[in-house]
Amino acid sequence: MNHVLTRIRSQHQRSLLFSFKRLLTTNPSTQPSDFTSNPRRDIFWWNSAITSCFRNGQIEGAFNYFDQMPCKNVVTWNCMITGCIQSDRVSDAQRVFDAMPTRNIVSWAALMTGYAKCGRIEEARSLFDRIPDRNVVCWNSMISGYINNGKIREARELFDVMPLPMKNSASWSIMISGYLRLRRVVEARSLFDQARLRSASLCNALLSGYVELGLLKDAEEFFSQIDAKDVISWNSMITCYSRAGKMKRARDLFDEMPEKDTISWTAMIHGYLKNRNVDDAHILFNKMPNRDVVAWNTMMGGFVSNHLLDDALRLFKEMPERDIVSWNTILQGYVQRGDVVNALRWFDNMPQRSETSWNTLISGYRNEEALALFCKMVRQKFKPDQGTLAIVISVCASLVALGWGKMLHLYVIRAGFEHDALVMSSLISMYSRCGFIHDSALVFESMVKRDTVSWNAMIATYACHGFALEAFKLFNTMIQNGFHPDQVTFLSLLLACSHKGLVDEGCHYFRSMQKDWKLVPKPEHYSCVVDLLGRYGFINQAYQFISEIPVESQTNAWETLLSACKSHGNLELGEVVAKKVLHARPSDGAMYTVLSNIYAAKGKWEDAARTRALMRARGVKKETGSSWIEVQGKMYGSKHPKEKPPGESG
Repeated sequence: MNHVLTRIRSQHQRSLLFSFKRLLTTNPSTQPSDFTSNPRRDIFWWNSAITSCFRNGQIEGAFNYFDQMPCKNVVTWNCMITGCIQSDRVSDAQRVFDAMPTRNIVSWAALMTGYAKCGRIEEARSLFDRIPDRNVVCWNSMISGYINNGKIREARELFDVMPLPMKNSASWSIMISGYLRLRRVVEARSLFDQARLRSASLCNALLSGYVELGLLKDAEEFFSQIDAKDVISWNSMITCYSRAGKMKRARDLFDEMPEKDTISWTAMIHGYLKNRNVDDAHILFNKMPNRDVVAWNTMMGGFVSNHLLDDALRLFKEMPERDIVSWNTILQGYVQRGDVVNALRWFDNMPQRSETSWNTLISGYRNEEALALFCKMVRQKFKPDQGTLAIVISVCASLVALGWGKMLHLYVIRAGFEHDALVMSSLISMYSRCGFIHDSALVFESMVKRDTVSWNAMIATYACHGFALEAFKLFNTMIQNGFHPDQVTFLSLLLACSHKGLVDEGCHYFRSMQKDWKLVPKPEHYSCVVDLLGRYGFINQAYQFISEIPVESQTNAWETLLSACKSHGNLELGEVVAKKVLHARPSDGAMYTVLSNIYAAKGKWEDAARTRALMRARGVKKETGSSWIEVQGKMYGSKHPKEKPPGESG
């Protein structure tokens, strides 16, 4: 065989999967040592012990303390309910609630919020209707629960029946923000105009909504109408101008501010950095009268995001005080640079680490090392967050490591992340990448709370595996459920059309994303349309299509058309297209080979030889391919032999 399998890890990695299995079957300590030796065990001590257990993920320990308590008060019971809710164990919270001898408003509100948080909104509403003496917190929490679960109509109905004297500024702000989150600007402004008292916080809610949606003109007009602007109003408007790239206007407004706080300075610095104006950001940073750690971290993060790690390191050394964010920022810089050696060295020297530290370091790896770090993270009693899990699951997907993926799925359930949309979406993609479509569908159907990412993941699963009709049906269901498609959604739909030869449907979706949803196509959308047209013989139409799209999106599209020309034997057009790609990418070794092959197929041997000579003269080489395979929990890699140009012998 030409390609030889090579082990990528040592004895430590060969036992990695077994170690992770042991982690999954090991029970955490149920009695934290901080409390077992304490002789003074009053009710406050017991309540603190329970809260500490939940905070450290020791749920069984919390229940053990609760069962051992000689006497309990309503605070104890509420600590248990709140802890179970925060640990995504709503069923346990319900059992505790049912066993309570007496309840107060906190008990009811905590359980109701828990049901809403995990997507069980009907049960939350049933509980809300049973609350004996509902206060404004209960009403606001239920309205917010509806909004967070995509049920804006139900939220508005409840808001309308809420007693008017009970509505406070937070009630109006929650409802207005809910409309703005769905880009329903007219309803948001109409509701604002109905408010009796327009407090500064209510005005800022509407203004910040305009800012988040990038509605500069609306924000400017409304800002001018606010009579009593506070510093939050000014800061929001500076952010709005910064996001729109209007830094001169943002700076003018900053200079006009009657009063500035550290957030004002930081927002202005952040605006410069986001617009790649590092020098002006640094000048303003040096002028800042009272720099807190957030300002230092913002400036340092700006250096890192603009690939100026050395400047970030210099600033790090100058900081009067540092926090975990400071250390994580430099770690991110090393990872971003691809310097995993120094990233690991920096990580090892950190005085303290957070989940973000582990998450950042793990993100620097795209092989089995990421899984090894994940195991080490769990062994050291760090609780992986949804970001960490999403990364390691995506690594399993890229390596097509189904065994690891299943073990991580089990961990997700045990750790209580089965209601997290990001994690579950990663599992959908992992099973899809491994070819297990049915498992992807089971994960998707089990999700109580979905977001656009999870819908996209399942649509992409159907699209990639040739189930176009299922992808279209799911897309329609997504729209009916009030979710807005994004560019990723339409890329999957175009891919589905390309796989099944549905040219008319593909053109329809391409037009719809622009006309109906106001989405700007990316280069990959154009390439997908070209693939759809070219794959099924519409070569000339594809050529004309590329000629009409933005120049910056043409290179990938030309390359896609080149594949179609080769498939359909259109060597004349293929030669034209290959030259266009080579002009845009003179260092692309594969394209020299393609053009040389086209010349050879047409009998133009001198042109073929001249192309290969040009490739050698420019020092361009065709990259060697590689692949990975999982065998009994271990990952193996292989290199593929280089393709030889025509006319060369082995």
